Order: sequence, then C-alpha cells, then structure tokens
Amino acid sequence: MPAQPGVREAAQTDGPGSAPPRKTGPDASTPAPATAAAPESPAASNSDSADQPALPSPPATFTLTPQEQEQIAAVGLRQHSGRHVTVISDLADPQPLEELAQTFDAAVPLWCRYFEVDPAKVATWRVAACLMHDKSPFVRCGLYPEDLPPFPHGYSRGAQLWIYEQPSDYYRRHLLLHEGTHIFMQQCLQGAGPPWYMEGIAEYLATHRWENGQLTLAVMPRTKEEFPYWGRVKIIRDETAAARALTLNDIMNYDAQAHLRNEPYGWCWAAVAFLDQHPQSQAAFRELQKHTAEEPRAFNRRLQEGIGVHWPAVQADWQVFVAECDYGYDVARAAAVHLPPRALPPEGTSVRIAADRGWQSTGLRLEAGRSYFVTARGQYLVARSPRPWPCEPDGVTIEYHRGQPLGKLLYAIVGEPAKPADGTAAGESAKRTTPLASPQPLGAQGQIVAAEGGTLYLKINEAASGLADNEGELSVEIQPLPAP
Repeated sequence: MPAQPGVREAAQTDGPGSAPPRKTGPDASTPAPATAAAPESPAASNSDSADQPALPSPPATFTLTPQEQEQIAAVGLRQHSGRHVTVISDLADPQPLEELAQTFDAAVPLWCRYFEVDPAKVATWRVAACLMHDKSPFVRCGLYPEDLPPFPHGYSRGAQLWIYEQPSDYYRRHLLLHEGTHIFMQQCLQGAGPPWYMEGIAEYLATHRWENGQLTLAVMPRTKEEFPYWGRVKIIRDETAAARALTLNDIMNYDAQAHLRNEPYGWCWAAVAFLDQHPQSQAAFRELQKHTAEEPRAFNRRLQEGIGVHWPAVQADWQVFVAECDYGYDVARAAAVHLPPRALPPEGTSVRIAADRGWQSTGLRLEAGRSYFVTARGQYLVARSPRPWPCEPDGVTIEYHRGQPLGKLLYAIVGEPAKPADGTAAGESAKRTTPLASPQPLGAQGQIVAAEGGTLYLKINEAASGLADNEGELSVEIQPLPAP
C-alpha cells in the first residue's frame, strides 16, 4: 500500500484553556515498525457501477513482529486488541484502551455502510491506535516515527493513528473516530476528497453517541454537556457573531493550508452535516464518496450540478442554519418548503402553516409597495412532552426564542433568486443574505408592507431542535389592502 498523507485532528474548542492550532502533516516517507499486508478480499460493492472506477487494492493491515512486541513491553506500554484495532498506550488504567477498541470495532461496519464498502473487503483489516500521555516511550520502541510532525491532539498515516490523552471520554473517542475515518477513506476509497470534504466527513462521522455498547455515528449533538470538549457549534456561533459567517462556496474553496487554524474544522463539520441531512442535497452529497479522487474544482462542481435547480434554495437554508445554529438543529425539518409563486387573488385567500416545520412558502406573490392585512387563527402544540403545551399565533410569553415569544407567527418576503447565464455570479449571489435569516414578527394579526416584491413565507417562532416535538397547524388569511 503506498504511503498516505498524514492527517491531523483539530484542537479542542469547548473545554478549559486554549489548545494550540493544528498543523498539516507531510506525506509519509518512513514506515512505522510494523509490517503491512494486503489480504485477499472481494472488491467493494459500489465498484460495479458503470461510472465508478475500480477501487484500490485491499487496505493495509497493521501487524507486529515478536521482536516489536518485546520492544513495546520493554518500555512499559499496554496493549488491548480488538477485531480491527490494537490500542497501545502508556496509561495505567486499562479501561480507556478497552473502550477505544470496542468503539473502533463498532465503527467499521458503520463506515462500510455509509461509504458503501463491502464488509468482506475489511474483514481482516487492522489498525494501530497509539493513545499517549507521553510520547517518549512510543519514540523509544519505534511506534512514533521521527518524521511525524508536531500535533496537539491527533494524527494518522497509513494504518496507524496517534492521539493524545484527553480530559473527557467523549473527546478521546471522537479523536479515534476522526482519525479512523481518515484511514478508512484513504485505504478503502480512492482518496479523501478536497480539504472541506476530508475534514468535514471525519468530523461528522466522529460526532457520535456511545450508549450501552452501541455506537451511533453522525449525530447532531443535543447538548454541550453530552459532548464535552467538542465545541463545533460554538465555533459557528462565535464566527457568526463576529460577522465572519461563511457561505458553502467559501468552505468548499478551503485550500490545503486552511486547517492550520481551528475554525475551519467547525465550518467543515457544519457544511457536511447540513449537506448530508438536507433533503435537497443529500443524494448529490452522498454521490461524492464515489469521486474522492477528483481534483477539488471538479469535485465541487459535481456537487452543485447534482443539486441542480435546488442550489439557490439550499444556499438560503444554509444561511438560516448558520444564523440559528444550535445543539439539536433538525436540518430536514428546518428546510424551507417551496411552492411556485402565484398572484394573490383580489379578494385574498387563506393558507395553512404546519407547526412542526421551518419556513413554508404560501405560494403568494406580494407586490412591491403594497400593503396586506394578515389574520392567523388556530391552536397548536409547541411541545408534547413532558406535557402538551398549547399555543396560538401570538405565542407563549413565558418562554422566548430569539427575542420573540415561543410559537409566535413570523414572516419573510423572498424575491426571486438571481439566475446568471453562467456560474460566474453564483458566489456573489450566495453572499446576499436571504430574508429567511431575518424573520419579522407577525402574530395573530397585523399589516405587512412589501418594501420589495416577492413570495410570502411563514413559520412559527421555534428552534429547529424543537420542531419534531410540535403538532398541529394554523390558518392564515392574507388580504390585499387598497392601494394608496
């Protein structure tokens, strides 16, 4: 197996103190003191696709010779072997080693499922994971090659990974899964894609839940406390508050040096989590795993062309996601529901708005400079547990969300997106802030003045994390007022 580029993990962002920024490692040139074998196994199932190039040879497997085993024991390192990983550590407590081995073994079939790799291909695949409090004994026994560059938390190369001990069990497992995802992609796919995809996928699949020996990957964290020292939501919030929010195009244009800083890890996680969960981008995004060897511009273009006519809507929903980024964000439910625009009848009309979805188009086009009177009726639930919590269009004033009563009816008027003749204006169009990211309060009744023409969108005031717990709908009547 040819040597793979070294890959590092981001510094912690949600714990005490400030960790140093991560640096990008060079290509491997000196192998670790283990022999790599390429076992015979069938090709991955997705290699039969007509437009799918042949996959590389079976992944390299980490093994230790008896002499290397003696050297490891001589410096006092512990070992714990699972089916797919040998964890080697200088920690006195054996429990973290056992948990890491269990976690890694549980991740392998999940990686196979996500990347559509035949499990038979990795049946005998093994990786070495060095969990270090102090790297000195690893250096002495040859497990830490001299050419490894400095790294603050984690690094991977070939069939080996190195992680430093962490102050939380969660983040220790996170680092293992992050670096393990890098190794799996490099060895079982044709590469790892451009920087945003490579690091974003590793962060996304490393964000996990480990409960009663059961592993779930690619979860949206529900609380900060559940994921100590993770901190990706905090990066998005802090950067947005500092007016440094990024578009999807900005993130996809990250170069190989971008991850010398910590913030790109947050943005890459956010982009991948969003694209993988959004109903209008998921299929095109998952198709990318078959094309990880493409050069970045072709790779990124493939994604945008796959999303097609929905790309402007996806970009607008991304802006809403960034503006409201929070733990438990439900990307699928928060995705705007669009209808073809039509003129509002002179006598007005009514529409129904679901309480368990984000922005919903009324399909009604409002004219610039005209005024409209809106009346909303109905009772719906803004929570079903631990007890039902009924609400009406003015909201409930005992709890507020983003400065307005929870459940209050909100509106936005969205103009037609620009349709440039070529792709040159796409980036500038994406930088224009969608009105959906700046909702206006409406409530049970009120007057709307359309400063600019566009389609009327409505939703109740609710965090995206709370939409799944809502129930019911409200009826909204829109009437044009006489022109002045």
